[in-house]
Amino acid sequence: MPNPHAVAVLIVTVLVFYLYTRRWIRMELVSLLLLAALLSIFYVFPYVTSQTRITETVVLQSFGHPALVAICSLMVLGRGLTMTGALEPVVRVLAKIWALNRWLGLLLTLILAAIASGFINDTPVLVLMLPMLLSLAERTGYPASRTLMPVNFAILIGGTLTSIGTSTNLLVLSIATDLGMRPMGLFDFTSISVIALLVALPYLWLVAPNLLSGTPRKNSQAQRQFEARIVVGAEHQRLVGRPLDALTKLLAKPLPLVECIRDGSPVARQSIGQIAAGDVLILRDTPAGLREIAAVLRVDLYNRYGEGRFVGGDTSDSDISLAEAVIDADSGLVGQSLAEARFAERFNVVVVGMMRSTGQILRDGRPIGDVPLAPGDVLLVQGANEKLEALKSEPHLLMLDSSLQLPRSPLAWRALLIMLLVVLTAATRILPIHVAAFFGVIAMLLTRCVKLEGIGQALSPAVILLVASSIALGSTLVSTGAADWIASGISFMVAGASPSVQIAIFMAFSAVLTNFVSNSAAAAVGTPIAIATAAQLGAPLEPFALAIMFGANLSFATPMAYQTNLLVMHAAGYRFGDFVRVGLPLVVLMLVTLSILLAQRYGL
Repeated sequence: MPNPHAVAVLIVTVLVFYLYTRRWIRMELVSLLLLAALLSIFYVFPYVTSQTRITETVVLQSFGHPALVAICSLMVLGRGLTMTGALEPVVRVLAKIWALNRWLGLLLTLILAAIASGFINDTPVLVLMLPMLLSLAERTGYPASRTLMPVNFAILIGGTLTSIGTSTNLLVLSIATDLGMRPMGLFDFTSISVIALLVALPYLWLVAPNLLSGTPRKNSQAQRQFEARIVVGAEHQRLVGRPLDALTKLLAKPLPLVECIRDGSPVARQSIGQIAAGDVLILRDTPAGLREIAAVLRVDLYNRYGEGRFVGGDTSDSDISLAEAVIDADSGLVGQSLAEARFAERFNVVVVGMMRSTGQILRDGRPIGDVPLAPGDVLLVQGANEKLEALKSEPHLLMLDSSLQLPRSPLAWRALLIMLLVVLTAATRILPIHVAAFFGVIAMLLTRCVKLEGIGQALSPAVILLVASSIALGSTLVSTGAADWIASGISFMVAGASPSVQIAIFMAFSAVLTNFVSNSAAAAVGTPIAIATAAQLGAPLEPFALAIMFGANLSFATPMAYQTNLLVMHAAGYRFGDFVRVGLPLVVLMLVTLSILLAQRYGL
């Protein structure tokens, strides 16, 4: 029978699993309660044997575990890639391919999304893909609901390609290594994951879209559109001398041109010919669309030498965002123009777009700064994050919650180079992944790809608490003998089964937990039990640890299984049943495929 400490840890484990399934309590709070319970148990009643000593200090050491250091460092590296827009050129190329052939575009999107998620956390990859897929759905009329879930599932499978693909991978492998398994390199199981991905791709590409209804995206037409101006200068090489058709190819969509003003007079669209220096292009698009135009055409949405001089020209040194502000009826700005109010000079931000309260389109060619403001006008404001935050204190100017970060594109190559060096250093085992990733964070800070104050935004408290509490729980389960006690029962039940069936049982156990509890919880409990069972059966430790890792990544069957599921659920209007109908067959397909591959790889 288990000792009293093991019984206490098992009771805590059961209670935590129950709380993780409840929607009325946040996951972060459950993790804190788990840590508090373990601290209380081992502070009041330390567990001391001739081989082991567990006190509250040992529990708190989980916050300094190499796995947590690696996970936090990789989150910061992912923010560096996102903030510099390093991956956005790839997204724009995909958009062009989609415009040529939808099925080829979907296939390449699935493949590239999976590959990217092997090195970058799943959530940033989906966040980059989401606007493109929603925009393509609006342009082509092909429902976003048929593409978002398959791409999301490809990202989740791609997270198993390397040991740094997800925080779950690092957690499982770190716990298993602590329990005696040999350390695994970055690509030690990539060959298995690649085959599994190739098996899943036809399902995601050809079958899954047909299982999803063409649910229209909710409120797709409710996005505000703003007028913005581009004053074409000789330095704008992607504009000068190009016809509008060439810009359509660059953007993978028609330029949303409202009016072109040349030599002070409007020019009919069919008479524009080639864009010339001195032309003023008046555009009308959503904030995301304007952001994309500015990035692709490498232009400013304001006059850099006019109102832009109050903002500063070097956007690579600050976190720059677009935000929306509504003019209140009692605002002192009503009746004044932005130029008369010296808006840019007062607040060190620039208004790049305007949506009139009447919905009318300005066709008289006046700059935005010369238009008298009216109550209800919405301004699209660009500036440093701290300046936009200061605008919230301005009376009768309502800042809306929506904001859009602008990439620091000149630094993109630095972020890519740093990430590549981290991967190569870890892959060649010159440095452990937690050391290589930590040095990568320092390099990101020194090269300004990530600002020091931006680190807090990169780190997820939910993930940190989940990982730290999971490591502590896994350690106490093993040290108190609770894992061995459970493993003895499991070993007895699976002793007569073939090795591939044993692996499949552990993978299925982990998959069930990850779809209803959390992947970190599945890793924390499943890994010690799997390792202990493998040891009692005299089997290699690696396939059992990988079975838990793969199972914990099969988060397809429920929307609450992983945060990216919730993102696509909101964006496409999915229901719970959509995940069951499309995700459950994929879980079964991956369970069978990965179990066979693991058994063959390790000669079981």
